[in-house]
Amino acid sequence: MARIDRFTHRRRALVSLLCLLAVLLCLVLIAALLGPGFDRGGWDPAIAAVFSLTLLGGILLLAAVIVRNPAVLEISADGLLFPATYRRPLRWDEIHRIRRETGPRHLIYGARDWLVVDPLPGVLAPLRWPVWRKAELWLQSQQGIRIPLHGLEQEAGEVIRSIERFRPVATGTERT
Repeated sequence: MARIDRFTHRRRALVSLLCLLAVLLCLVLIAALLGPGFDRGGWDPAIAAVFSLTLLGGILLLAAVIVRNPAVLEISADGLLFPATYRRPLRWDEIHRIRRETGPRHLIYGARDWLVVDPLPGVLAPLRWPVWRKAELWLQSQQGIRIPLHGLEQEAGEVIRSIERFRPVATGTERT
């Protein structure tokens, strides 16, 4: 049986995002219910309730996705699979090159480290979600498929070593 390496999001960062969204929901509710323009006799309570339930549903949906499918990247002999984005792996023979880009260190969110996969011209892996294919082709030709290594639970070196079992990874590029 072939080895499959799975790399996941940092759960702490995702839980922090959920908490931030919950705090935002609370602030919106407080502002809506206690604000000077709130009309208790009109449609304002219904609008506040619908908005709050929609935001709460989004938070719960994000939490369900995080718990159910935390994998960002799967590397195997079949290719690279981005479970949240593609239905099937991007095969190794469909990839033009793989490179690593690092960015400057920022005070708020730290250093950024990206794995950029450039598919062969005209190659598009089947997406899970419908997107205008012409826009996707243009975006991939300009940016490639960008995988954030800075948001993974595992070290970036582990991802690079796993990929280098099948393809070389160009390093040393810096993006400003």
